[in-house]
Amino acid sequence: MNLVTLALAEFASTFAAVFVIIDPFAVVPVYLSITEKLGREEQLVVCRKAGLISCVILLIFAFSGTTIFNIFGISLPAFQIAGGILLLLLGIAQLNANRRRVKYEEKLESLEKEDVSIFPLAMPLIAGPGAISTVVLISSQLKRFHEYIILGLSVSAAVFSTYLILRFAPRLFRFLGTTGLNLLTRIMGILLTAIAVQFIINGLTEVFVKILHLTPP
Repeated sequence: MNLVTLALAEFASTFAAVFVIIDPFAVVPVYLSITEKLGREEQLVVCRKAGLISCVILLIFAFSGTTIFNIFGISLPAFQIAGGILLLLLGIAQLNANRRRVKYEEKLESLEKEDVSIFPLAMPLIAGPGAISTVVLISSQLKRFHEYIILGLSVSAAVFSTYLILRFAPRLFRFLGTTGLNLLTRIMGILLTAIAVQFIINGLTEVFVKILHLTPP
């Protein structure tokens, strides 16, 4: 496998992981609800601003993942297992179509604000705990400079795809309806659950390897 093919494979896998955890199709109904009183031009401004802010948030965590570990003294296997469990719970919630993107009180608060692009749209709807955990987990496993470049491009592409989906959210909602969006969310939940299990397996494998190395022959 040549370098270009390998880079494209890494890009695709990282993009898929980030896109699945963001799950923009589940964001669509909430987005339409909190922007229903805005004009079309105002909605587009909110959409662009939310995309930019959420992208910056995720990139900051993507490029500072190991620093966070060092500050708090967290080992990579511990974060892989903890992050995997978090993603697993989110994935199961998506499969049951009962994953609440924002609390009812937060939604009411956002309706009272003039600018909803930062809260709750950029965070936690797009750059939420699951997305942040995912980019940190992926970042912690990288060693080469070009891998970080691929990660940055993948995160940017996932957020840009989310922006496009939200930009055309009214048409998408009319076309798919609630049932269609719930179906896509469940599909995303299956993929997210598989990604979460893989993170947990990776973490447990490293723990067992360290235990075996510490065990005297």
